[in-house]
Amino acid sequence: MLKAQKDAHFSDELAEIESPEIREFEELINNWEASTKKVVNELSKRKENLLKDKSPNSLIALGAMEVHLNMALQALNAFNKGVDG
Repeated sequence: MLKAQKDAHFSDELAEIESPEIREFEELINNWEASTKKVVNELSKRKENLLKDKSPNSLIALGAMEVHLNMALQALNAFNKGVDG
């Protein structure tokens, strides 16, 4: 019985230690997600001033970046589903 109490106390201490790190990580991820969604939204609008005077290779690179950002957002969504349930 004494061992169970120690384990519970240890778990509480561990949770307190991890909580600031977890909160910091979640804040970083939330900020990244919001920023990434803004970038993807701007890219998807295909504003002329963004694409003006760009070389074909630059446009291909920009398209690849957009695809990778969308995949990263999908990966984050899958990660969040795994955390929640």
